[in-house]
Amino acid sequence: MSTSPDAITSGRIICVAQAEALVGKESEVARHLTIIRKAAESDAEPGTHTYRVVQYGTKFKVFEEYEDLAAFKAHFNGAPFQAFAAVTSELLVGGEITGTFYSELK
Repeated sequence: MSTSPDAITSGRIICVAQAEALVGKESEVARHLTIIRKAAESDAEPGTHTYRVVQYGTKFKVFEEYEDLAAFKAHFNGAPFQAFAAVTSELLVGGEITGTFYSELK
């Protein structure tokens, strides 16, 4: 496990991201994550294999799978994710999304 995708040097990159919405901001966080998911599942992100969002109350987790580091960076630098990143301080506890990165077992 790593806190940086750069540490995954071979194979697909698996990320588990998590965030907690400020009370009353859950629907806005869900809206952003839905927009991001739709982009991740589209032809705009061909290197994204999995992008699943789950919610329980104010807590959100995202399970992601990318072909490689370039695919992860394309997702991270994409307009939908950057739009969300620009407002996380207003929507999330601690103002950030945290992620842990893994290598896929073969």
